[in-house]
Amino acid sequence: MNKKNPAGLYIHIPFCMQKCRYCDFYSFPKGEEYFGIYKNRVIEAIEFYGKRYARSYNSLYFGGGTPLLLGEKHLCEIMEAAKPYLTSDAEVTAEGNPGVSERVDFSVLKSAGINRLSFGLQSANEKELSTLGRIHSPKEAEETVKTAQKAGFDNISLDLMLGIPYQTEDSLKESIEFCSSLGVSHISSYMLKIEEGTPLSKSELRFLCADEEKAADFYLLACEELEKRGFEQYEISNFAKDGKRSFHNLRYWLDDEYIGIGPSAHSFMEGRRFYFDRSIADFLEKPFDENEKEESSGGGWEEYAMLRLRLAEGLDISELAEKFPEVSAGEILENAKPFEASGLLRINGTRISFTPKGFLLSNALTAEILY
Repeated sequence: MNKKNPAGLYIHIPFCMQKCRYCDFYSFPKGEEYFGIYKNRVIEAIEFYGKRYARSYNSLYFGGGTPLLLGEKHLCEIMEAAKPYLTSDAEVTAEGNPGVSERVDFSVLKSAGINRLSFGLQSANEKELSTLGRIHSPKEAEETVKTAQKAGFDNISLDLMLGIPYQTEDSLKESIEFCSSLGVSHISSYMLKIEEGTPLSKSELRFLCADEEKAADFYLLACEELEKRGFEQYEISNFAKDGKRSFHNLRYWLDDEYIGIGPSAHSFMEGRRFYFDRSIADFLEKPFDENEKEESSGGGWEEYAMLRLRLAEGLDISELAEKFPEVSAGEILENAKPFEASGLLRINGTRISFTPKGFLLSNALTAEILY
């Protein structure tokens, strides 16, 4: 291993029990005939990039899809291949859906080195779940979380979706209280985005989704209710208790390096951004270096600033100017001042950070501040 800072490792598992109506990620139902050969190819990729970059990883994230659907045998074999590259304190997360507990033994996953779980709850309301095409019930979600906790997992995240069909302020509060009552340490609460080509985009249900104004109300309500229950907002859509921030996700917003393995996975290493096409066939058959698609160079000052402004702690413009001498810190600070008076951001010395209201306008605000 070289002496550079540890990077992150992302492994995309594209298999699901059923495709949800809103989902635009690269995934497809089941695919059990691929499980073994896919696992073997992932292991080959871990070894390929391990030799290319000779880097250690202090985070590993199994995303999807539904990674837990792969089962503990395949996941443990991938973990065994990754272990030589993982630091002793590495955060290792596996995503799954509620109701998966009968397919995996959480205690085996814990013993293998997975120490964080993220479940796609989305809502604790039966009707809302049904309209999204989710196949679990709130009761199954509760059982899954409790089973994982009994197996020793004390770092569990739940996803909550905002602006979904039939959602009300009361049902959102109930979903937040449901999450809090389970004793989880992290919640990702994000707006539903209707992606073109998804079943939801072609369904009458799309007209039942919250409009822009109502979605903003839901977002601000979620921020308020989560704070009441001890979840500290640390990024636009992420809230954590007891310092249990998602270390792997943070590295994206801190512009740190990472390798992405699997179809549609993206990487940022040594100033270069590249990705694999959304094709399992290409991932399984093409040499890894020939399958890489160039995205762009990375690590510029605009990218650094934009990503930092996603964080609740915001952007320190003195650090920005030190890292990128071509940047005018004074000009950025002057650009930001008018928005402080309107309650959209805070200025603390040389640090600029958005308020929850500011996060709702983050793209436009970022452009106004930086240019």
